[in-house]
Amino acid sequence: MFSHPISGAGYLLQGLRLITRPGIKRFVAVPLLLNLLIFSAAIYAGISQFEGLMQLMESRLPIWLGWLEWLIWPLFVLLLFVFVFYTFGLLANLIAAPFNGLLAEKIELMLTGRPIEQEGDYARLLAELGPTLLDELRKLAYALLWAVPFLFLLFVPLVGPLLWFLYTAWMLAVEYSDYPMGNHGLRFAEIRRRLRERRTLSFGFGAAAAGMAMVPVLNFLLMPVAVAGATAMWVREFRSSNGYQGPHQSRVATHYILLTIDHLSGRMDGEILAGPLTGRTLDATETGELLGLLDLCYRTDAESAEALEAYLTHERGQRFQEPPPRPDTERTPPPDRPGLDENEARAILGLAPDAGADAIQAAHRRLIQRLHPDRGGSDYLAAKVNEAKRVLLASRV
Repeated sequence: MFSHPISGAGYLLQGLRLITRPGIKRFVAVPLLLNLLIFSAAIYAGISQFEGLMQLMESRLPIWLGWLEWLIWPLFVLLLFVFVFYTFGLLANLIAAPFNGLLAEKIELMLTGRPIEQEGDYARLLAELGPTLLDELRKLAYALLWAVPFLFLLFVPLVGPLLWFLYTAWMLAVEYSDYPMGNHGLRFAEIRRRLRERRTLSFGFGAAAAGMAMVPVLNFLLMPVAVAGATAMWVREFRSSNGYQGPHQSRVATHYILLTIDHLSGRMDGEILAGPLTGRTLDATETGELLGLLDLCYRTDAESAEALEAYLTHERGQRFQEPPPRPDTERTPPPDRPGLDENEARAILGLAPDAGADAIQAAHRRLIQRLHPDRGGSDYLAAKVNEAKRVLLASRV
């Protein structure tokens, strides 16, 4: 699904496709209905109030000033557009925030096959309602605080509207990225920091969302589409920086797979090195596609199959028995593989070239605790870790 780089606008388009997928539509319905109700009520209330104001003004102004109505109405429409589609858009997100978080969770599950460790969809939604709304109020205060100077600049010819558009793009990127990132415990300040590190991508996504907000009818779909698109962007662009990131990372390379294992968190990820999915990360590839790759590995490379099985079991909750039988004509004899060299052994244990015996023992102990089959690990990876330890200790004798 993610074989080529995707722009910020591309992720928004992807969000439009994602909300139509089976199992997702029901999580879109409530935010979409809220959006429709709030926008419709805001526009109706604004027009009704303004019509009353215009009637009062007409009753008190001389007839020769009647031409002012033709000037005031277009100005009102412009101000209503800015006020409703931005201020009330923030209000709609405030009300729908708990549902948007749940939508982001389901989109991430669909993309990765890996559920977020949380319990009870709607029970959790009610439990998190207060904290979620409080966080939304912080975002609203942040947006309104920055809106003041940009509203003054809005009246500067040419430059003002451009600056207002950039302000809106940034706020929308922050607003919608908060849902998938917040599901993983990232706070508001950390979300802004990560988005600033990828400014081009973030502004591209926000600008596409701001453009969609200006298109009648499409703007009512903005909320669920942007939540889905921001979740896809999180999975591919930002999620790898979540969690433990230290020097102790193992790398196990096979013909098809480069598997990485974090010693502290136990989390696995990696890259596909060969085959039709070459270049993709494991986390950013759908489970169904990985199972297709696994079928290819069964037929052509047993070691890659074992590595991919380990990832699918550990990260996607898949369970495997024996590999499916294949016709003899499809079987390819596995190539003769030399034993581990020191470089590969150090990569498996995540060690520097000057690591001593104590560091080797410590790295082995950390990993084997994570990967031992008795603890839900993998026979294949445990054997690799044991072999790496043996190779490195033997080289120091």
